[in-house]
Amino acid sequence: MGCTENSSKLKDLQSEINKLNKQNDSLQKLVTLGKPGLGELMLGIQIHHNKLWFAGREENWPLAQFEYDEIEEIIKQAEAIETDRPEVKFFKPMLYPQLDSLQKAIKNKDVHAFSESFTKLTTGCNNCHKNTHFDFNKIVIPERTPFSNQDFSTDNN
Repeated sequence: MGCTENSSKLKDLQSEINKLNKQNDSLQKLVTLGKPGLGELMLGIQIHHNKLWFAGREENWPLAQFEYDEIEEIIKQAEAIETDRPEVKFFKPMLYPQLDSLQKAIKNKDVHAFSESFTKLTTGCNNCHKNTHFDFNKIVIPERTPFSNQDFSTDNN
């Protein structure tokens, strides 16, 4: 009776394991369907790149820091999510040095260094695009903001 009882418990446990595995597979599919693609992540970076330029140009350093943080967050998200994409491997050598100098310019509230660093970041984006065969996607320093509903100045009135 002891062996039969153990055998029955093992079957029950195996059935529970199989059920949990199916649930896990379903959850994995949902996660895969819900995760943004690299293109969506890059679009997010492009939006914050644009807003960062206007914030820095207007010397709105709190907003510039916020936009910088958003870019950094999306880059880290892309590195975590898109581990199989070769493009992501270029972030560290092509973007991180420029982001570091941009961070320093923002912290120092140095509009001249900001402009230089932003230009280098933009060049880094384009170099990354060239090296990953996306050179048809050229990023430029924005001339106007697509956000007519946001004031980038530091005047809070």
